[in-house]
Amino acid sequence: MQLGSPQRSNASRADNLPCTATGGGGGAGDKGPPGGSGGGGEGNGEGDDGDELLSKKQAEELAAARGVELPADFLEAAAGEGLRRSALVAYLALQGALFNGWLSRLLPAFRNRLIADPRFFFKIFSEVAIDTGCATVAEVRKRGDDFWNEFDFYLSDLIVGCVLDVVLVTLLAPVAVIGKHSRAAKATGMQKVLARIPSAVFAPSPAGAPRYTVLDRSACLGIKFLEYSLAGLLCGFAGQGIANGLMQLKRNVSGVVEGCVDIPPVGKTALTWAFFMGTSSNVRYQIVYGIEHLVDVTVAKKVPAMAYATTLIVRFINNIIGGENFIDMARWTGIQ
Repeated sequence: MQLGSPQRSNASRADNLPCTATGGGGGAGDKGPPGGSGGGGEGNGEGDDGDELLSKKQAEELAAARGVELPADFLEAAAGEGLRRSALVAYLALQGALFNGWLSRLLPAFRNRLIADPRFFFKIFSEVAIDTGCATVAEVRKRGDDFWNEFDFYLSDLIVGCVLDVVLVTLLAPVAVIGKHSRAAKATGMQKVLARIPSAVFAPSPAGAPRYTVLDRSACLGIKFLEYSLAGLLCGFAGQGIANGLMQLKRNVSGVVEGCVDIPPVGKTALTWAFFMGTSSNVRYQIVYGIEHLVDVTVAKKVPAMAYATTLIVRFINNIIGGENFIDMARWTGIQ
């Protein structure tokens, strides 16, 4: 699996253009197609941030030179106001990575996040790997001698936690703008209001768009509370339902032995996950995002490896805190 991406070449103007995103993010860029502007015909001018806009003919010629077929929304943007060269450069670079290329073609939502932040999958992979290890350590420490008697609880937490790791990283990740205008610029009414809210509290304002206000950033916390709580509720129902099924199956086969804990209620467990996600996880992961972004725009510009090291370090610390926090909250609510 190719989780990272090659460093951006300075050989052409195309490779030096930042990819505009609706939220923050960053990290090292991707190497673009050779040949600078490429393609024939006239371009469509520039986007809000000076990013060159390509016509449909130009975009198709650049893609054909790499043997890549453009997705429908890219062609639609190019046929309209124009397709951002930086978005096309990043998309073509993704096709050189087996896993990233396949997933970017299959899921546009992941594709646009990879374009905005080439370390998107590295963050997901790191989050799942670190969470699994840290959760195990935290569970052993907190449960002590009762760990094996409460192993089913540990398994339940681990199943739900891994799914939520992907949700947590994805909901905070910036989404690339592929056409001339951002989603906020094209929206109307309530959609415009919601589109003005950043993907993360510390996300930078999109180039060429009004700067995020304190109210916008405060609203982000509220929106993420709702999103994370819903994700926690759904995953709590599913995860605890699976865990309860495994507990009952084991007891049907082996019988109920001394020291077995009661099977926890699914509804109360799901509500605990919802509250934990909306409060603790929301605040902690906003801080993680802010630290990663600060490193991206400072030391990582000169030492790109620092961005990867920072992701591993801050997510390791965050998961230790989160793992113990959840066990405390689960005991406080009475589910464990």
